[in-house]
Formats: sequence, structure tokens, C-alpha cells
Amino acid sequence: MAAPSLTLPSRWTAALLAAVVVAAGAVAVVRVVADDDPGCPDARVAANSPLLDVAGMAAQPDERLDTLAAAVTEMGPPFGAVLAGVGYDYDQWLKAYGVPGDVSGGVLTWTKNSAPVTLLDGTNLEPRWSLRPAGKRTAWDASAERFLLLDLDDSSPTTVSAYAMADGARSWCTTVEPPGSTGHDAGDPVATTFVGDDVLVALPAEEAITMTRLAGEDGSEVWQRRMEGVARADYLGALSAEVAIAGGVEEFRLADAPGPGSEGDAVTAFSTEDGATIWSWGPGPGAAAHVVGVAGGRVVVVVRSAAGVEMLALDDEDGSVLWQVRTQGGAFEASVRGAVVVTKSPAGLVGHDARTGEVRWRFVTPTDRTYFPYGFTLAQMPSLDAEHVLLPTTTSLGVLDVTTGKATSQPLPTDGVSTTYWPYQVLVTQDLIGVITNTGGVLARRAPL
Repeated sequence: MAAPSLTLPSRWTAALLAAVVVAAGAVAVVRVVADDDPGCPDARVAANSPLLDVAGMAAQPDERLDTLAAAVTEMGPPFGAVLAGVGYDYDQWLKAYGVPGDVSGGVLTWTKNSAPVTLLDGTNLEPRWSLRPAGKRTAWDASAERFLLLDLDDSSPTTVSAYAMADGARSWCTTVEPPGSTGHDAGDPVATTFVGDDVLVALPAEEAITMTRLAGEDGSEVWQRRMEGVARADYLGALSAEVAIAGGVEEFRLADAPGPGSEGDAVTAFSTEDGATIWSWGPGPGAAAHVVGVAGGRVVVVVRSAAGVEMLALDDEDGSVLWQVRTQGGAFEASVRGAVVVTKSPAGLVGHDARTGEVRWRFVTPTDRTYFPYGFTLAQMPSLDAEHVLLPTTTSLGVLDVTTGKATSQPLPTDGVSTTYWPYQVLVTQDLIGVITNTGGVLARRAPL
């Protein structure tokens, strides 16, 4: 996957310098950093939650927050009683994500003004740990056991740090310097994924992508390879323990047709053992491709060219095209949910069968008003289970059945200002459900549907 943007790094007794030739005359460097190296400071700070519990909310009344909390509590399943929240004055002050965990996962929260990143326990919302990133630009990824923080800088190598999800203890810190790169420029892609205990990191270098496998035990390099035929490598994901796939451009780049110079392969499956190519596929000259995801042995891709927008599925074993359809309304936004691929256009949502590409349902949305909050993407619809996702709109919170296209909804409060309660984020964990609006965010107990 593309590593989520943030601004984020174990125990070392000595620094290890490792260099591997990845292209003729080009040398890439992976350096495991010592604990006391000033270039890789331990980001841990005292753990504090940015949210107020119910008693704290009662002691510090906030009309808009209290109105939101009451509305969410009254919505009924999957929303339960509100457990915590915080109010603010627009500016998307709070960001929160549901992350996996050994027991019930947790909620990763951070706020503006260089405040620490905090993991709240998924059961009791107690702060497990907090990190204060040193850099201005970061990306992150998380598994049930590990939290990755990538410190991105345009004048120095990328730092990859690993922390334990359970208690925030730092496991290791490594710098990755692709050949010919002096740093990571703002706007350039970065992607990570877990392969067992190890980590794959894709970084741009000399108009190509450098793929590095880092050992989960200590962050040392397992292998590194210069990869072409992966476009900007916006997507990176494991198909199995032995095979991974990388490729495509960011989804937003499909908003406009690519220039005539676009050519070459854009999606590549490769061995996780050594990075060797298994198969590659390209959309043809003058076209750009975005990798949506993987479902049932199919790699789903959206392609835009001067002729329009198409969606197709590649066989994950050999890269052959299994089906290809033109999207409804020129939709280029898409998300794989179970056995269904959901696409979004100004006219609404469409559900496609991931096996065949056939349309299974249509969900029409109004065109005379703003229906989805500004910046909304399908990836922001968290899954409740294999068949249901949360559907945030400017006036309601709903549950969409992705197998039928039918939805239920509950109204959000209003106060005469149209954007006050627009939900720019919703999140789900095993036990919690969250609603983050323009003026406040709440976490509630999750109730069964």
C-alpha cells in the first residue's frame, strides 16, 4: 500500500554499514543506526491522549461536541455509547485511524502543531504510547505487532524506524539511501508493506523505484533492487509470502488524461525472496494506471487514457487480463471490498463483481448539492465486515451493503452552518467506531449490526 502520510523509528550496540550494487555503477546504502545516533533520535515521549473521557467532556462543556456526541449515541447500531471526544474550531485539528493489534487493535491519533502521535488502546482508550516525530514530513504503516515510522527529507536519506505496537518500545532504526538520491522530495511516492516479519520499502531513485527488503528482527538489508515497470509504485502489497506486487500512479493523477509520452509497464509482480520479476503489465502508450487492490486472485487496475476510463483485472499468477470494462460516468475512484469493487463518480456509486467486472448495483447520489465531504475518497469508508462499510455524507452517517448497494443512514446534526458537522474521517476497530468532523471528534463503543 502507499504509506499513509504523517510526519515518524531499537536497540543497537554498533552501526552496521551495508552496500549492495543494484544497477551498473550504482550503489545503494542501507545503514542500521546505533541507539545514540543523533540522526535517529528515539521519538518516544510521555503518553497522553488528545481526547477527553465522558467525565472530562462533562467538566468542559462544548456545545458542538456535545451535540455530536448525543447524535452519535442515539444513532443505534453500529454506533454505541460515546466514550471519548474532543472539540476544536475547524482546520481538521484531529486525525485518527483504526489500526490492527494483538487483541482489539487501537486508535492512532495526532493533532496539529507538532503534537505527539498517540496510540489509544482499543479496549479502554488509555494511551499506550506517544511519539513526537522530529521531521516535518513522515509516512507510517502498522501491523498487529509493529508500527513503522518513515522520516522523509529532501536532503538526507530516508529513516525507517520500528516500534512495538504493544508499548511503543523502539526495535530498530535504519536509513535507506537509493542510488543517485539525495533525499525524498515532497510529492514523491513512498510505499511499504509487511512480508511476514520483514518490511518492503519502495522509494524513488533516478526515474525508477528502489525496492528494499528490511529484516524484521533488526532492520538490516535482506536485498535491494532497482525496479522499472512499476510506474510510481503507489501500490505495494504482498500476494503471498513469496510474491508481492508493485506499481501504478496515485489515484488523483487519473483526474486528467496522461500525456502522450506515458508508456511502458506499470504493474509488476516480483519475488519477495530476491526482488526478481515474475511478470509485468502495462496499459499501453498514452495511458496511466492506478492499482486499486487485490481480490480473489485478481489485481484490479483503473486505466485512464485519452479514450476514457476503464477498469480491468489481471490474473495474479501471470498478469493476463481476465476482464475489462468501461467505468460508469468516467469514474476513476475505486476500492476493493470483499468480492466487490466499488467505483465513485459524480452520479453515485457502482458495485462491480470482482470476478467478472459486471455491474451488480448502482447507488445514485444527488447532483444538486455536495453529497460527500470535500476530499472524500472511497478508501475512507472503513469496513465493518466483509459485506458492510461506513458511508459518511455531508448530512448523515450510513452503512452500505456492498453486496446489494442498499444503505441505511442516520442524520448528522445541523446548526445553520453547512460544514459544521461534515465528517472528514470515520474509523472502525474491533470494539470502537469513530466520527471525526470539522468541529469535533468522538469515539464510541461499537455495537453489532
